[in-house]
Amino acid sequence: MSNDETVLLGRLRLGDPEAFIAIYNQYYSSLYSYILHFISIPQLAEDALQEVFARIWEIRERINPELSFSGYLYRITRNHVFKLLKKISADEELRTQAILEVYRQTDDAEARVLWKEYEQLLREAVSQLPPQRQRVFRLCREECKSYEEVATELGISRNTVKEHMVLAMRSIQFFFYHHAGGVLPLVVIGCFLPAAIRP
Repeated sequence: MSNDETVLLGRLRLGDPEAFIAIYNQYYSSLYSYILHFISIPQLAEDALQEVFARIWEIRERINPELSFSGYLYRITRNHVFKLLKKISADEELRTQAILEVYRQTDDAEARVLWKEYEQLLREAVSQLPPQRQRVFRLCREECKSYEEVATELGISRNTVKEHMVLAMRSIQFFFYHHAGGVLPLVVIGCFLPAAIRP
């Protein structure tokens, strides 16, 4: 951390709005790109960024200028993004918007090829799940059934269905991170799971 940033953070802790604006301008571009990596909707990414900085202002007195501010800022951003992804996955309108945005970004031939590669990776990831977990996943994802419906059909508890879906999501995300370099926005995976992660 530079001495200039340490000074700015010290002023920010005291409630200096000019210091806050300077910090905002310094991190805006990199944070926006980071959020957009996970959330494919520019407006939602922008809103998330504003909420992160609003949070920074709220907790400014807790900031320690002697510690890594960038690490602290990215940790707050990551946590906020994951909460937003959960919200997107559980909200029909937001999920539809995310899907449309993904397809809008696949207008050119090269992007469409990449999208097909991602779809193939998803199929491979699902095929590696244990049989019962794979069945639960497909019922939730492909047939958009609720936990209760899947539980009734398979003769297992709702909590067991939920556990299968949580573990399936972890396995799929792990697979993507190792086979696609983590480049597929997590919101895309969420879009494949319309009923799976509803409460």
